[in-house]
Amino acid sequence: MSAAGKEPQDVESPCVRICMIDPDHDFCVGCWRTLREISDWHRYTPEQKQSLLPVLEDRRTTCTHIN
Repeated sequence: MSAAGKEPQDVESPCVRICMIDPDHDFCVGCWRTLREISDWHRYTPEQKQSLLPVLEDRRTTCTHIN
């Protein structure tokens, strides 16, 4: 539980329904997650999901040659 006594809200999946794994980088060029991150998303806590979002954004901005 959080400090306020409430369960943390779940984080929406970053999936954008453009599912294609880039073979050179091993992540989806739609949501920028690895196959492991995609398959484990439903097991992650809201905190884990929230902490992954900046990583995905970093992948998106640093791999501009992929999309």
